Amino acid sequence: MQQEWVDRNFLASTHVGTPDPRQENPPEGQRLLIAWDFPRSIFEKQLHLVITVRLWDNTQKVVVHPMERKRDFTALFFPNKASNERSILTYRVQVFDKEDQLIETWNHHFWTELIDINCSAAQFSKDSVSSHPKQGSVMDTP
Repeated sequence: MQQEWVDRNFLASTHVGTPDPRQENPPEGQRLLIAWDFPRSIFEKQLHLVITVRLWDNTQKVVVHPMERKRDFTALFFPNKASNERSILTYRVQVFDKEDQLIETWNHHFWTELIDINCSAAQFSKDSVSSHPKQGSVMDTP
């Protein structure tokens, strides 16, 4: 796996000086390159990739990619929405077989599972300390 920046310098026309309409609005963002080479015995299990990419704004994109060849690659492009925005924070690539059994996992070194907290204000008020009966303390006793 490899992560790379894509900008005006990524275009061949930048280096050789040829006319290119893409120079007016060049691509900007990051690309995630994933390559694989599996032994035939594993590849015959009809594999597919599940690629989870977490962006700097804490959103996640999940891409399912079928693996049609035992040795191949894929590239995912994540464009920047603003000129100084960073796209990819971390990623995980998992390989599953046709029965959805996990074969292999590769994690970016910053990868962690997200902790999803879905609490509403009603849950907090219902379970708050103020809703419990008042307990006596040393100060309340005569």
